[in-house]
Parts: sequence; C-alpha cells; structure tokens
Amino acid sequence: MQAETLAALMGLGGAIVGAGLSTGAVIWQQRKTAHEAERMHLSGLAEAAANECIKISYALHKHFAEGVPDRNSSAYFGWGSAGEELCRALEEQALRFHDKAVRDFLERCHAEMYVRPDFVAAPEPWPPRYVIICTDIRTVMGTVLRRQPFPKEVWEHYPAPS
Repeated sequence: MQAETLAALMGLGGAIVGAGLSTGAVIWQQRKTAHEAERMHLSGLAEAAANECIKISYALHKHFAEGVPDRNSSAYFGWGSAGEELCRALEEQALRFHDKAVRDFLERCHAEMYVRPDFVAAPEPWPPRYVIICTDIRTVMGTVLRRQPFPKEVWEHYPAPS
C-alpha cells in the first residue's frame, strides 16, 4: 500500500472515530439534561405539594381542636363534611410526591382521619391523635422541602395495617 493511501485511510479512520465520539457525547449530554429536567420537575411538584400539606395540617389541627359536636346535631354533619374535605385535599396532595414513603405516609394519615374522625379528635389519650398526625405531617413535609431522607421514626405512630 502506498504512503498516500495509508495516510488517507488513517485520516478517514480518525474522522470516523472523532465523529462517533462527538455523537456519543452529544447523546449522553442530551440524556443527562433530560434527566435533570425531569428531576427538577418532580422536585418542584413535591415542593409545592409539601407547602400545601403544611397548610392543610394547620387547618386539620384547628378543625379537630374545635372538638366533635353532638352526634345528633346538624353541626356534627357540618363538622364531618369539613373534615372530609380537608382529608380529600391531603389525599390529593399525596398524589404529587414521587417518593413512595411520603405517599404511603400521607395515605395512612388520610385514612385514619377520614375513617376514625371521632377517635382522632378525642382529647384522650394525651396528646390527642390529631396533634400527633399534624405534627408528623409537618415533620415529613419539612424533610421534603429540605431534601432530606424520609424520617423513618414517624412510622412508629402508624403501624402497618394487619
């Protein structure tokens, strides 16, 4: 083979390798950028939902602190409806979290307050159950906002359903 042909083949090989590396780098960068955009989107959703859950926890605390009206009064049905609305709002926000532990936690809180509102509002045992639930919601939402790991110690207040 002549030197000119060999030089041309070496040049062509270098161009092909360079083009392949360049294309690979562009594809890698695009995937990395897309992944980062998705992560930022999910983080934004979680931050907005966490802020809303904190607001809902204060509204729930106030609702349950007012006490349970007499079961035979019309005020009881209004109280129950208001509590159901707050519980639904909490459940709606739970859908916005990417972290399964946060979703599961909020679903357990929602279920307990929705199914057993009289027990949650009862002043005994001390502290009332609604105080524990609302405090735990704010604790978990704080970790979401600070981008810290889920606080596993809150699970001791919510045993797994049997």
